[in-house]
Amino acid sequence: MTSRAEALQKIAEIAAQHQLHADEIVSELNKTPLPDQAQRSTGILARIMAYLGGVFVLAGVAIFIGMQWDHFSSAVRVLVTLGTGFAVFIFALATMTDPRFSKVTTPMLLIAALLQPTGIVVMINEYSRGGDPEHGLLFMCVIMLVQQFLTFLAKKRTVLLFTSLFFGAAGFGTFCDILNIDYEVVALALGIGLTAISYVIDKTEHHVITPFWYFAGSVFFLYGAFDMLENSIVEILYFGVAAGVMYLGTVVRSRTLLFSSVIALMGFTGYFFRDSLANAFGLIIMGFLLIGLSAFAMSLNKKYIQARQ
Repeated sequence: MTSRAEALQKIAEIAAQHQLHADEIVSELNKTPLPDQAQRSTGILARIMAYLGGVFVLAGVAIFIGMQWDHFSSAVRVLVTLGTGFAVFIFALATMTDPRFSKVTTPMLLIAALLQPTGIVVMINEYSRGGDPEHGLLFMCVIMLVQQFLTFLAKKRTVLLFTSLFFGAAGFGTFCDILNIDYEVVALALGIGLTAISYVIDKTEHHVITPFWYFAGSVFFLYGAFDMLENSIVEILYFGVAAGVMYLGTVVRSRTLLFSSVIALMGFTGYFFRDSLANAFGLIIMGFLLIGLSAFAMSLNKKYIQARQ
């Protein structure tokens, strides 16, 4: 049952419980004022201006730091990067309690998520006594993951969940690199993990970020699978892997997974039949194959994704 059908069923149950008639419900709905178009446009403009303001702040800080970097001492370099990032993070938390500044919260959190890890790396570079740089990157990812995820648990802001996933994935990849785990294995693990997490998030109020992480997870998985199967006797099985991702896209109703699987199938088809594409007939066959594949993907989108939303 779709969410629309569930909503209608709940409305019917409430109406029956309180003995409401259809004409009473319609009359009450007609009294509900429609959203003001001018107010909606003003809200969009305010959000655009907030993001532009955040970009200008970040650009100004970057230009100032770049111009004066060679003249800064180690402590000042840490202060203007990590200190500024942490100050912006505190300011972003303060804006959550004041509706007047709610539009700048997300841009400030993103700026802080960029400046703080930069500052941590600068601090390690300035005060460390050698060692493996990857250990410093892992330390940075862990610190940022803990900060962002704990803040998300407290504030329930979607952008904090997004940054938590980013630093978590980066930290996992860095840790696996330190352990010298093969890249294709790491890619497969990241792909499966991010896709599974995205599926869980898609069921919550934070589902707006799932298209990006579905795409990232599918790209990691498809890349890892291709790298593992390339030049092997079972290389052709990659068609099945990409088709499996396409099927998964219909199950979880994700256009992103459908898109990435279609691109993977197209790319692998060209790669697998590259020797046959050296003549005109091969190109014609390839063209018809790609047209058919795109039409099939559109059919799946219409039948299994749009029809259930």
